[in-house]
Amino acid sequence: MIALGAKRILILGGGFGGLYTAMELEKALAGDSSVEITLVNRENFFLFTPMLHEIAASDLDFTHIVNPIRRLLKKVEFFHGEVQAIDLQSRRVRLVHGPQRHLHEIDYDYLVVALGSTANYYGIPGLEDKAVAMKSLGDAIHLRNQLMIFWRKQILNVQFVPVTSYSPWWSQAAASPEWRQSLP
Repeated sequence: MIALGAKRILILGGGFGGLYTAMELEKALAGDSSVEITLVNRENFFLFTPMLHEIAASDLDFTHIVNPIRRLLKKVEFFHGEVQAIDLQSRRVRLVHGPQRHLHEIDYDYLVVALGSTANYYGIPGLEDKAVAMKSLGDAIHLRNQLMIFWRKQILNVQFVPVTSYSPWWSQAAASPEWRQSLP
């Protein structure tokens, strides 16, 4: 039971930063009813992004890299929604959720902003238009489907150039011809 006048900690983002902050606070403040912790994320699952390339290559099923946030957090309240605005002065966050994008506002005493990042194309001309980003589960599945279409149609002149500093991508790119041969 949360005490009246409890301190409200609001965590925005359910990636590594937000989820691990919530888990540590949950551990540290386990029996403290004077603290209310809420985590907001636009997805209702935690995505282990370092393995997205394995989903794109069909080396792994996506169920191995997603985990429901509610299962990971026992005492932290979870709100499935998307951040629209943060009002630092009034200590309030405006959120939308659901198919109709209902508007909600959540007040806080302490705010943790862990909303992740966006892809950086470093000003390389044409890269943003032609590249396939790998930031979400949808991105990995889209790339996998595109690869399968190209290789099933035997479009052999398609070239893939990984633009990344993340080393598993390089090994995945090198393995892609073997994967292509295993397609029906």
